[in-house]
Amino acid sequence: MKNRREHRAPWECTFAKEDKSKCKPGIPPKSDQEYFEILCLCILQAGLGWGMVRENWAKFGRGFYRFNIQRLAKTKGEGLLERDGVIKNRMKIEAIIKNAKEFQKIKGEEGSFSNFLKSLKGMEEKEAIKMLTQRFAHLGKYSAEYYLHSVGY
Repeated sequence: MKNRREHRAPWECTFAKEDKSKCKPGIPPKSDQEYFEILCLCILQAGLGWGMVRENWAKFGRGFYRFNIQRLAKTKGEGLLERDGVIKNRMKIEAIIKNAKEFQKIKGEEGSFSNFLKSLKGMEEKEAIKMLTQRFAHLGKYSAEYYLHSVGY
C-alpha cells in the first residue's frame, strides 16, 4: 500500500490511531533491552495520551533506570514509587518489575527475546497475543497486539 510507512518510535505509528492497514509494522529492535523498553512503553502508555508519553519519555527512562532489565528485576516496587520520573501507579510499577523477571526467564529459555518471538511466528496472531498476555503482567489483548506490531512481528 502506498501510504504505509515504517516507524521506529511507537508514537509515530498510525496503528493505534487510525486504520491498521495504513501502518507497516515497526522496525525490529536490535537488542533485548530495546524489546523490553518498548514493552514498558506499551504498559506505561495504557490509559494515557501518546503526547504526554512522548513528552515525558526521557524522564520515565531516568526514573525506571533506563529500563535496565537486570536492575529492574532486582528492584522493590516501593523504591521505584519514590523515584522522580516514575508514574505513580503501583500496578504499572509492579508489572514492569515482574516483566523484567519474565524477560530474564525467557532469555534463559530461548537465548534472547528475539528467539522467543521467532518461536511465536508459527502461531496465528491471536495465539501469539494470548501467549504474551499470559506471560506478561498488565498487558492486555490490544496492548499485546500493538506491541507485536511495534516490534515488527
